Amino acid sequence: MRMKNRFCRMGKTVCGAFLLLSLSGVTYSCKDDYDLPHTTPSFLGGSIYDELKSRGNFTYTIKLIDDLDYTEVMAKTGSKTLFVAPDAAYEAFFKDNKWGVKSYDELTPAQKRYLFNGAQFNNAYVVEMMSNNANGEKNVCLRQNSAAAITDTVARWAPSQLPVNYNEDETELKFWKRHANASDSMYMAVDATVPMMTYFLEGQMNEKSIRKSDVSFILNHKEVWPVEEKRSYIYDAKIVEQDIVCMNGYVHILDKVLVPPSNMAEEIRTNGETNVFSHILERFSAPYYNASLTSNYNALYGNVADSVFEKRYYAINTQSGKLLKDPEGFNLRGSYPYLTFDPAWNAYAASSTEVKEKDMGAMFVPNDAAISEYFLTGGGRVLMDRYGKKPNTAENLLYNIDQIPLDIIQALVNNLMKISFNETVPSKYLAIMNDARDQMFPISDGYTDESIYKSIFTKTLLANNGVVYVMDRVISPADYASVIAPALYNSNAQVMRTVVRADDAFIQGTSFANAPLQQYFSTYLKAMQSRFSFFIPSDEGLISYGYVDPASLALGNARNYMYWRWEPKAGTWGDTQKRIAIDARAYEYNANTGQNPASDRAKNATYRSLNTDPLSSTYGMVKQKLLIEMVNQHIIVHDNNDTEGVRSKQKYYLSRVGAPVVVKNDEKGIGMEVHGGFQEQLIGTGAEHTCKVIDVYDQTAETNGYGNGMTYFLDRPMQSTTHTAYKVLKSNAEYSKFVELCEGMSDELLQKAGFRDSLENDKDGSEWQKVAAKYYIFLQGTKAGANYNVPNSDKLVRFFNNYRYTIYAPVNAAIDAAIAKGLPTWDDIEAELSASEATVPTLAADESNKEEYDAAVKAHSEVKLKAQAKITLLLNFLKYHFQDESLFVDNVTSKDEYMTSCVDEVNKVYLSIQVEQSNGAIKLTDLSGQTVMVDTDHCNMLVRDANYNSATAPVFIRNSSYAVVHQISKALFFDKQLATQGYKSAWSTPKKAKAFVAKYRIKE
Repeated sequence: MRMKNRFCRMGKTVCGAFLLLSLSGVTYSCKDDYDLPHTTPSFLGGSIYDELKSRGNFTYTIKLIDDLDYTEVMAKTGSKTLFVAPDAAYEAFFKDNKWGVKSYDELTPAQKRYLFNGAQFNNAYVVEMMSNNANGEKNVCLRQNSAAAITDTVARWAPSQLPVNYNEDETELKFWKRHANASDSMYMAVDATVPMMTYFLEGQMNEKSIRKSDVSFILNHKEVWPVEEKRSYIYDAKIVEQDIVCMNGYVHILDKVLVPPSNMAEEIRTNGETNVFSHILERFSAPYYNASLTSNYNALYGNVADSVFEKRYYAINTQSGKLLKDPEGFNLRGSYPYLTFDPAWNAYAASSTEVKEKDMGAMFVPNDAAISEYFLTGGGRVLMDRYGKKPNTAENLLYNIDQIPLDIIQALVNNLMKISFNETVPSKYLAIMNDARDQMFPISDGYTDESIYKSIFTKTLLANNGVVYVMDRVISPADYASVIAPALYNSNAQVMRTVVRADDAFIQGTSFANAPLQQYFSTYLKAMQSRFSFFIPSDEGLISYGYVDPASLALGNARNYMYWRWEPKAGTWGDTQKRIAIDARAYEYNANTGQNPASDRAKNATYRSLNTDPLSSTYGMVKQKLLIEMVNQHIIVHDNNDTEGVRSKQKYYLSRVGAPVVVKNDEKGIGMEVHGGFQEQLIGTGAEHTCKVIDVYDQTAETNGYGNGMTYFLDRPMQSTTHTAYKVLKSNAEYSKFVELCEGMSDELLQKAGFRDSLENDKDGSEWQKVAAKYYIFLQGTKAGANYNVPNSDKLVRFFNNYRYTIYAPVNAAIDAAIAKGLPTWDDIEAELSASEATVPTLAADESNKEEYDAAVKAHSEVKLKAQAKITLLLNFLKYHFQDESLFVDNVTSKDEYMTSCVDEVNKVYLSIQVEQSNGAIKLTDLSGQTVMVDTDHCNMLVRDANYNSATAPVFIRNSSYAVVHQISKALFFDKQLATQGYKSAWSTPKKAKAFVAKYRIKE
């Protein structure tokens, strides 16, 4: 208790010192031989000020303290950590520094504050504790807020020092233009968040698997940091003496004067070797007026500035989230191209949930020589050829680069921005990913070891918010190598480019729901481990011929088709307004002549969606849905080892969503003709047309070293068929008996057969609706809680589920043969049930005929059980002709088993069918062992079961399934026993009937 009382009587300063020592792990012993109120422990030094003054070789630091009026703070109060350099280090500094000052007297007040405040913390830390964070996690912190003030970084910028944008496009916002044309300079900070101090401590390095060789390389050290040697660095200044205990904090001595670097954007701008990349980066920046910074700066310097600005970058991750307004307060377009993060953000955090002290960013920046070579003669030359306005020479380099649209040059910059320094140090180079999530520096490109990887860097720039690796080469983004690339730089692909990149600004962050299409096509098409054939309908074709609206066509009256035109001059709109820079207008579709490009076509004045209209509007939604459908129809995904794509002998391919694409001729390049299902169904009509390839781009890895397929430009778009499976089957007289069986089910028959008997508590019939629905092959309208919306008496296959299928349609003779073998019909089942029902007498009031009644009921129950077996058999017979996956009679060779829509409940498996494809033929082997050949004269009929949002007033397709119909001459068996013993074996006894129903019960 005596010691506790004495401790409590200590002055605040001594208590603070003890607290510092306890936090740092320093131990002490208690002594009773001194007077605590007037004496301090012998192990404590004087104040920071006294300590430095007593050492005699820190006169420059003492001058800084005195000149900045910090003498009182450093002599008596506060809790500080100060990093100092001896006088000899200052003498060396004055001989060579980036400010060009030759002596202490030449330092400006701002420079003095920068040196002094940037080298201290406003808390007391021993070195070992600096890597621990506030909640007790050890060895996790890489940096902390320094004592530097934002006002210390404010400078006067002459108009000639401000960024310049040479872009000629009037739609690109040029935020610096007003200030660059001003007559006077502007006051501006390069960021308005508190500057942070970065340090490299072995505890944190070990925790994050960062090697000493990594830090040595980052600090541009020529010597190797020995593994056994313990070091600590503040930026690139080594701590040579640490943990000097003072009454008001700690002092750590450095081997050089600490000049805190600026942020990554500024280090890129000022280092002299990355001017071109900096110029590109500045197109994403803007000056924003900062009221609080203006007030603070004027309070410090005496009302010298009317306005103080801060430089901000349009990025997804910034100090305040994604910037939605420009400096004038106007909303930015929702599709504005944002950088991954703000490279000038001092207080950078990898995400809104990450602690800023734990990590910082990294950028891989090509030097001027590398980026010049890239655009003048290298991989970027195609962009200059497409967008450059002047001869492609070194003198015109910056001017021509600025003509590249922001959303295209954005891909280059974002590919070089990495959110984590900890995960991008040299020893982890093979784990660094590009914008397609591929290795950015793969072994296959020659980066076979770390030394080769390091050799591509000319130097590194350590900033207060990250590290900049300066390279002697440009690492192209996947955007420039993938099948999407031709859409980016071809002037005849503005519509497709706009659609496939519509969601790009919403990929990162928390604004996914605000993406206009929510499809992220560009991310999908940049999958470099995949292999694509990507078809791009030209702008000319989309304007001339347009795209038929299947919902309007289904109504059978308006029959509109849309023409689409890229229209970027859409004004401005907020981030939450889903719009797309495409103007859509409708024309009346003439089924006899098709999409007529002539000037006399009749315009539907009300059926349109302008680029300024939100996609939530009725016709905006139509435009949105059709654009998504169009892109999906034009993407084919091949096996990864398929080097031929659509250039093989195969004719039928499946698009990304299962919609067929048919190659119609033997041309494999320009002149190749391709069809969607719509073009196929128009063959032989006055609206018949084909889609021709007008240009080809080889984007394969085999040709270019990095790529993922082929890109084909079309003179007009392909479309999916508007014919449903029901419509195709119903319209062919050869399948009438198969369709009759598919449509013969009724709720009344199911109830007669006893399928509703167990639903005694189903008062409102809702449960029965669910049970009954599963027994139907085709449905229309609302049933069992599902919508089967098809106009004009059309129907949909109930068990199709947004997938791709094959239907084997038996001809009438095949159905007759199956019936002759005992296959029941709905009429037979109905007649047998009705006849049996008639034999059941009415129970007399006195139950005098009870025995007769019970016997009749029992007999009728057996008839009902037999009827259930017949219904189960008949439905499985029909459903076995519907198979998963779409297979075509084509020039392919394949043999495999595929699942049908039938289920064996005993063995818990879907019943399969073996399909063998050979050149121009398909052979089926059913579960009985029977082989059936597809009729090659009546095959490959393309269908789409499109489910609309409404059957009576459809506006758009809600979901759909694709299928192909083949004719067969014999019906298929789903059970071997039925084939050998006959269909009647399924219900020959009540026991067998019950077992059959249990085994092959119909699933929902």
